[in-house]
Amino acid sequence: MSDRKSLESLFHLVHALKRQLFEQAEQLNVNLTPMHIRVMKIIDRKKPCTAIDIASFLRRDKAQVTRLVNTLIEKDLISKEPNPNDKRSHYLCVTESGTRLVDEIAKIDANTMQMMTKNLSEEELSEFQRISSLMSKNLEAR
Repeated sequence: MSDRKSLESLFHLVHALKRQLFEQAEQLNVNLTPMHIRVMKIIDRKKPCTAIDIASFLRRDKAQVTRLVNTLIEKDLISKEPNPNDKRSHYLCVTESGTRLVDEIAKIDANTMQMMTKNLSEEELSEFQRISSLMSKNLEAR
């Protein structure tokens, strides 16, 4: 496959995945961007979690992460708790309503993954994961 076709295939896959996730997330009626949802998932998985952890994971600046976190706090989806090890930082926690939303998002993710991997064998999925991981590492190593 030519380089141009490979790149075009990747663009098409990324666009289709983003569109699918956006359409399904819209059904939740929470008025959040995909980046807000990513932040919620990170906070839910990484315990304890700080804004610096999120900025590091997403490779975003702290001001951008702060704006995302503040929106989620305003919507009562996450809360800040004092960090006993560092008085200048806070742990971020998913609230009860945030947990319900994360559970709904997990269902959307599972549904999307099922649609996306339909008619693919375990070997094909493993090979895709191996190759996409290598490509990501190549880009990150620049």
